[in-house]
Amino acid sequence: MRAFDEYRVLRLIARGEKFEVYQAMAGTGQPVVLKIARKGSAATLVHLRREKEIAESLSLTALRPTWRVAQSSDGRVYAVAAWVERSLRELLAEGPLPRAQALAVLRGVAAGLDQLHARGFVHCALTPEHVLLSGDGEVFLCGLGYARRRGQKATVADERYASPELASGQPVGPWCDVYSLGLIAFEMLCGRLPFEAQSADEWRRAHAVLLPEVPRHLRQAIGRDAARALLRSLAKEPGDRFQSALTFVERMNESEPARARLQHAVLEVARGFFRGAARAPRAVKLFGFGLVLAGMLGGVFWLGTSQKPTPQPDPRTATAEFLAALSTPVTIWTPKPAETLSLAPTGQATPTPPKPASTPPLRQSPTAIALPPTPTPETRPLHPAPRLLEPADVTRFPPGAAVELVWQYDLPLEPGESFDIRMWKPGEPPWGIARSTETRYRLNGPPRGSGEYTWLVVVVRDDPVTGKVIETSLASEPRRIFWD
Repeated sequence: MRAFDEYRVLRLIARGEKFEVYQAMAGTGQPVVLKIARKGSAATLVHLRREKEIAESLSLTALRPTWRVAQSSDGRVYAVAAWVERSLRELLAEGPLPRAQALAVLRGVAAGLDQLHARGFVHCALTPEHVLLSGDGEVFLCGLGYARRRGQKATVADERYASPELASGQPVGPWCDVYSLGLIAFEMLCGRLPFEAQSADEWRRAHAVLLPEVPRHLRQAIGRDAARALLRSLAKEPGDRFQSALTFVERMNESEPARARLQHAVLEVARGFFRGAARAPRAVKLFGFGLVLAGMLGGVFWLGTSQKPTPQPDPRTATAEFLAALSTPVTIWTPKPAETLSLAPTGQATPTPPKPASTPPLRQSPTAIALPPTPTPETRPLHPAPRLLEPADVTRFPPGAAVELVWQYDLPLEPGESFDIRMWKPGEPPWGIARSTETRYRLNGPPRGSGEYTWLVVVVRDDPVTGKVIETSLASEPRRIFWD
């Protein structure tokens, strides 16, 4: 035990590249956490102050409070925070978690993240070290020195848990934290991360281009829907992930197969038995061991006679599993245009195709309709409309199939212009699925479940004064595609 300012240091909890974290005791006898910078600099002081100020300004119960940021007598910068019993990293050192325990922790983390996102902040450094677990089951988040406002750029805290867009320096959003939460959920249930790498560059490449390993190949007890939810949270495109962290965790909360429930129950009974057996007399130990062995043999016999044989892993590739996960209907991030304009002339209702009974009838493609421009101080004529090339109108695809949208535009885009790809289902208003400066866009499956979609492309730019979306071209002729 050594002294550090007015605190008594008890033990080292974690050591990182920038900070060392210790359990300590204040002069009043209160247990605290000391986060000491390994190298004193203005940047580390700003980092610690930022973590303290964000937690104080938000006043969220899921955030661990930081009470003090100071400089020791020998010039070392440090912060004093509330003591919480253990981190998720310490829990993961014991191996994969039982499903119920993993879901309880994930639900607490997701609730804290959604509260943070609702205030306009993104954590940007969600790792097992920054998830804290109290003795009574409460979950706290720390590491807020890396947090940023939505739309800002952030610094990577740990390449192993950084989303592709965070690692590449793109503006951050809640989807970054959903990706990191998916990595943590994968590690909690499968015992390791879905990728393997040896350096920071390899980790960035893995998150950007490699497909994660199929969770059920590592742990068969993970249900099909839960495994697909895991894969969807790890989608490369932010728009393919879940809208919120709690939505992701709820999709993970699938009923476990009977075989897995029995295995977990037997395991928990065995653990409790062996913990108590250490203090029992020898004869009691032998008798209890015989009972447990007989029960386990009976369970194995019951499984072998009453349950269907365990199916072999799906022979499809990881790519097929990943695309199947992306085809699962969920609410996803769908940025909408700032102004929703009608596709029908004034005084007429927007044509809504009738719902198909079984096979939608082939109809003549709707004619191209000009979208009126948003009024601006300078009114200019609209450019010609882009021409859609692929896929052809009324093209059908199997459920979950990827689709390449291709169009042609005869004019060069002016500075600030981009193509706005819009899509909608019958009876819905158009909503933007992406902005692009290229003349193609790949969809990894139906955005909102199987069925009929209509899509078009229009050239837009953002007004620098009002921030509104201004259309600078006519809309392309709409086309329909089907996933069925």
